[in-house]
Amino acid sequence: MRRFVLLAHKAPVVPDFTLNDLPGSAGRIDVLCRAIGAAFFLSHDLRRDVEVDILLQDQVQIRLVGERLKRLNPDERSTAALIKHALEKLGEEEAQSTPGIFVSRRTLPEMLDRLYQLGAHPIVLHEDGAPIEATSIPNDPAFFLSDHQDFSPSDEEVLADLPRISLGETPLHTSQCITIVHYLLDRQQEDEGDLVLCHKVWGEPKAQLIKGLLADFNIPVNMVTQVPASILPMTVDGLSEVRIMVRSRDLERAREIIADYFEEPSAE
Repeated sequence: MRRFVLLAHKAPVVPDFTLNDLPGSAGRIDVLCRAIGAAFFLSHDLRRDVEVDILLQDQVQIRLVGERLKRLNPDERSTAALIKHALEKLGEEEAQSTPGIFVSRRTLPEMLDRLYQLGAHPIVLHEDGAPIEATSIPNDPAFFLSDHQDFSPSDEEVLADLPRISLGETPLHTSQCITIVHYLLDRQQEDEGDLVLCHKVWGEPKAQLIKGLLADFNIPVNMVTQVPASILPMTVDGLSEVRIMVRSRDLERAREIIADYFEEPSAE
């Protein structure tokens, strides 16, 4: 599960705003709507492994749960209408206003406690954090972002002990940060996926040459040695079969490089 926690400092906590002025009298709800879109929308589908938690003025939480979400459309006005409807359902207990959208009274410390109870790993996205390229993102991350304003002093106090990750020194919109995080996590999942067989050679020295060549083209390689069957309790040194394994997205390019420098790749 990927979670994005949006701290909204000006958005209203009552449903008395107009949908005709989202950037103005509605307290920049347009920023929240764009962030929601960035978190969930794919081409012709939604991300189902995502949850967005919006905290309005440290008083009201609106949760959008991807696996149960319906009626979410790409335009900001209809998304703002869902938020407005959620606020109309606000009571003492958490209520579901529309499928996949829940509203309750909650503060930032209470939200943080809930995330810990769920086993999530809270992370603050901030320009002053450690570069995301040099950071290992844990499973079940919960990324904290602010709206169009910086984190407030009270926000900073509650979030002070959380790890901070930076997407760069250039300040970005909240929705842009979410898009970049999705891209990086998607690539990370691809890299951690199953490797595919690219080529087979006899002998580790040749395999090492191919591995070094592919490394020059920024293609990582995993070598798997296949020891041939034998009636003897030994193998001839250097004559075992070695399989060159690469990521699926690198397969075509790796095979082209091997063909150009060595031989036509064999993966049979």
